[in-house]
Amino acid sequence: VIDLSNNYLTGHFPAWLIENNTNLSYLNLRKNSFVGPLILPSKVTTKLSWLDASCNMLSKEIPEVINITLPNLYYINLSRNSFEGTHPSSFGYMEKLSHLDISYNNISGDIAACFSGPHPSLTALFASGNSFHGSLPEFLNLTSMEYLVLNNNYIFGEIPTSICNMPYLGVLDTSSNRFSGSLPNCISQLGGLHILNLRGNHFSGSIPNICNLQFLEFLDLSKNALSGQIPYLPSLTYLHLSENNLSGTFPLPLSLNSDLKTIDLRYNQLRGSIPSGIAEAFPKLRVLLLKGNLFEGVISNHICYLKYLRLLDLSNNMLSGQIPSCLCSMGLFGGFYSFQFQYSGFNLSALPISPYNMLLHGYYSDSNGTLSELDQEEFTTKSRHDCYKGNILNYMSGLDFSSNQLKGSIPECIGSMQWLRVLKFSNNSLNGPIPKSLSNLSNLESLDLSHNSLTGQIPPELVTLRSLEVFSVAYNNLSGPTLGTKGQFITFDQRIRG
Repeated sequence: VIDLSNNYLTGHFPAWLIENNTNLSYLNLRKNSFVGPLILPSKVTTKLSWLDASCNMLSKEIPEVINITLPNLYYINLSRNSFEGTHPSSFGYMEKLSHLDISYNNISGDIAACFSGPHPSLTALFASGNSFHGSLPEFLNLTSMEYLVLNNNYIFGEIPTSICNMPYLGVLDTSSNRFSGSLPNCISQLGGLHILNLRGNHFSGSIPNICNLQFLEFLDLSKNALSGQIPYLPSLTYLHLSENNLSGTFPLPLSLNSDLKTIDLRYNQLRGSIPSGIAEAFPKLRVLLLKGNLFEGVISNHICYLKYLRLLDLSNNMLSGQIPSCLCSMGLFGGFYSFQFQYSGFNLSALPISPYNMLLHGYYSDSNGTLSELDQEEFTTKSRHDCYKGNILNYMSGLDFSSNQLKGSIPECIGSMQWLRVLKFSNNSLNGPIPKSLSNLSNLESLDLSHNSLTGQIPPELVTLRSLEVFSVAYNNLSGPTLGTKGQFITFDQRIRG
């Protein structure tokens, strides 16, 4: 065993380590600064079974003869280098190869090349972040596959139904490609799925009935062209369906006490009211994003019982009535709180290092077995649309009710929500004064109360908001002096202050 990982070693790939150590079975060169081509030993080496040269600066093409020189490799990780050219077809004829990671290189060519050959033992294929094009082969004879991760390429066409002949498939990620057509109904047969990420493609039609996928924890179908109603869903942890054409009402789980922590349904055509039983149905919810739908009616007081909620975005709907004063009891907790997800029942022992199983074993997270690194939320903060991902969500707290039909005054007790970083009530019909208590929101970075009917003066106490970067009260009925020469307000652009 030779492990030289996580150093600052330079030079060309040290093939001599393999040649001079004939009994070497494990070589880990991860996270160094090796350059040039992948140099293979001059003689056939049968002992080496593990090779990790990821996170270096290796380049040129991956040698086609790797299956001859290193015939007994079962683990190959060449990710995050600068390899180019096409995918070596010889990988498909390595009888013991179980794990292949070539993600985040400059490899191009038809994606079908990744599936050429019998691949008798392949259980994990990571080909993310390359320039593969073409469509998946109609017939995929990979019955042992557990991880199939092809995101961030240029793959098009439909997902073949033969993908459903992978009974052990636990992770399927084809996000950020150009897939189209309908989602195969047979996906419901993939009973071992834990992660299904098809985000950012051109899928159309309805979402298949996946209520039988009892182990599914992460579902992301956002940024497609899916339509119809949201089906009954299994006991998910993260649900992302934003930017589709989905209709119907807010989905409730088949049973109460769901494990959902994130619900992102932004930019669809969902109607009706936000259900009064939402807190009982989703007691662990920390992110609720419903922006850009057709929800109407009053904001139910029951939403205040979501005690772990961090991000609440109800903007751009048709909600009416007053802002519930009970929101103040929520606190919109934004200090660190470990939302752990225990990943169990899935055998990872054969796949020691990869973007996904490192994630699932805690390498990307604060605690063993969390999916938080996969979860990402888009939320408008400092007058721009930002994406928050992973553990930063543990510190993000925001409330956005803008562009609705809300009336009445801003509850004074909003000032007790000390963790708030974003507060947006713009484009409503709110009246009355700006509460002085908002000066207690010491973490507030963005405050937008513009386009309402607020009256009175801008509370001078707001100058104590040292973290504030965006402040807009434009288009109200305010009077008196501005705060432009005091505290943080000195730095603000006049157009932003309003």
